[in-house]
Amino acid sequence: MPRKQAPPPQAPVSILLATLMQIIAAHRPAFRQERTFRRAVALLFGELFAFARHTVTQVLLALGMHDTDPTAFYRLFSRSRFDDATLTACLFRETLKRCSKHDPYVIGIDSTQIPRSSLTLPGTSWLHAFRTAV
Repeated sequence: MPRKQAPPPQAPVSILLATLMQIIAAHRPAFRQERTFRRAVALLFGELFAFARHTVTQVLLALGMHDTDPTAFYRLFSRSRFDDATLTACLFRETLKRCSKHDPYVIGIDSTQIPRSSLTLPGTSWLHAFRTAV
C-alpha cells in the first residue's frame, strides 16, 4: 500500500498572498456592489505597483489600464460607494487578529482629510530644509 506523501510546505510568498487575500475578502461587506469592491481591490494592487505619484491615474497606469475610462474608479471616491466606518472597523479587526498581545499596534495616518480652518495646524511648524542655505 503506497504511503501518503505530505503536502509540500507553502512558500512564504504564497502564505503572504493568502493572508492578504483573506484580509481583502473580509472587507467585502463595506461595499454595496461586487463590481465596486473589485475596483477597490484593483486600486489596492495598483498602489503596490505604482512607483510614481499615487494618484488614481498613476495607479491605473501601473495596472496597465491606461486605455480604459477611469470615470468609474474616480466615482469610487467621489460618491458613497462604500461605508468608511465599516472599512475602518474591519481593517482594525483583521489586523489586530494578526498581532501579538505583547507587541504594540502601530498605525499611520494621513492628515489630508483633517478639516482645517486656518493657515496653521495646531502642533505643527515650518522648519528650514536641512540642505538649504540660510
